[in-house]
Amino acid sequence: MSLANAAAWEQNLRTLTVQAGQAAELGRWDQVEECYRLRGEHLLDHSMFPALAKDLTIFDREVAARIANARLAVQSQLVETAKIRQNLQGVRSWQGLSETVHPRMDQLA
Repeated sequence: MSLANAAAWEQNLRTLTVQAGQAAELGRWDQVEECYRLRGEHLLDHSMFPALAKDLTIFDREVAARIANARLAVQSQLVETAKIRQNLQGVRSWQGLSETVHPRMDQLA
């Protein structure tokens, strides 16, 4: 690979990694996946200098942290939703209503 091609190849890897980070920040997980897929294709036939590997690893850790934060936020929302649902079921049973009288939204869909 020529020096110009190597520089372009390295820049493509960096760009894809930065784009993955930006997409993760926006919660666009399909774009994150696509950036990493494309980056993987670029890496198939080439070896990487240790400095580039270190830089990409730092970005990858940031993306992984964003993913972990998103997962925690979703889990927290699911717990909160479950609590609200339990409270609503308690109110329904207190009023003498059952789930079959008023089906849940997911049952309607």
